[in-house]
Amino acid sequence: MPPDELQLAHAELAAAIKAIQYVPGFENFLAPTRFADVAATAGHPLVYLVPSEQSGLALIVHGDTVTDVRLPGLTDRQVHEWAERHTAPDGWRRHLPGLTGWLWDAVAGPLLDALPGAPRITLVPAGLTGLLPLHAARCADAARPSGYRYLIDDVVAGYTPNARALAAARELAAGAEPRRLLVVTDSRLPHARWEGRAAAVAFGESVVRTGEEFEPGLLANADVAHFGCHGAVDVEPLQNAIRLTAATSLRVADVLPMRLRLRLAVLSACDTFVPGRTLPDEVINLPTGLLQAGVAGVVASMWAVDDHATALLMTEFYRRWRPADDPAAALAVAQRWLRDATPVDVEEQWGAALDAGEAWLPEEVADALLPGVFAAGDSGGRPWSEPATWAAFTFTGA
Repeated sequence: MPPDELQLAHAELAAAIKAIQYVPGFENFLAPTRFADVAATAGHPLVYLVPSEQSGLALIVHGDTVTDVRLPGLTDRQVHEWAERHTAPDGWRRHLPGLTGWLWDAVAGPLLDALPGAPRITLVPAGLTGLLPLHAARCADAARPSGYRYLIDDVVAGYTPNARALAAARELAAGAEPRRLLVVTDSRLPHARWEGRAAAVAFGESVVRTGEEFEPGLLANADVAHFGCHGAVDVEPLQNAIRLTAATSLRVADVLPMRLRLRLAVLSACDTFVPGRTLPDEVINLPTGLLQAGVAGVVASMWAVDDHATALLMTEFYRRWRPADDPAAALAVAQRWLRDATPVDVEEQWGAALDAGEAWLPEEVADALLPGVFAAGDSGGRPWSEPATWAAFTFTGA
């Protein structure tokens, strides 16, 4: 492009940005981020993870303090290789054990040494690092029920694309009073309706719809949305979607223009966290799209998930989460529970809840899900202990 045309294009872009910044609510659109803005967001540690050619780096911002942690194993080459393996068709099934071990050595171990006693962190992964399940980093530990110690055993770890998005999410969460739940389930998933039922009993007002019955306007009248559906990943990030039915989807491109005010969106579907690959330096996926559209926090998955195990996880999540609480903490507790539980543990816990008439477990949910509990494996074993089963779900936002 000739210099005069380049200058003209730059001037037009600057004018367009300025015009957008005059729109109420978009005053900071593409404005430079100041350290004071980042520090104000870092009430708990904000951890930037940056791979490089020779050695990676973690920048830990906690209030006005910045700590740099060298991560020699977090190189561009290693991140690229693991991302390629992990995101290949079914690659996560084959490579999760090796990947989670490498993530402990390369990232989690050094981070925990630099964050003694921190109960909660938010990760800001750069580039292809955003494709990796950092929260599931693990090392061998014979004293643990699963035989491994995971990052989520030491700290609750959430994600955010940047500090500005986290600040907006926190502001929205602080003003939210979640009372109304929207549940949307895909009839092709046999257990999705039951996790939706478990979610519904946690709220005073619930609207339950199938994918065929979903209308975008339903989101405007909800405080929390739960989608028990399939997910769809596309090479074009704006086309990543929740598949409501075999023929209809809710895409990132559909969500971005919406002006929502949701405390939480739970995307209980396959691959709903995965970004597209056409913009490797940007994180554009369903959670970040929802944050931009006006959702404070998003639960989403990094890979394909088992329908029955997910229903167990979500039932426990809604048992644990209360609107005034941190959804990331409730998700971590539910994941640890599923990971370490035996079928006998589930039967005894649910039996006691039914005997006590506890509202979080409707009898029809228990009747529908308990047969699959013992079908999952030996009654005294831990059939859900591998990260492929419990670690797919992440929390983004506040």
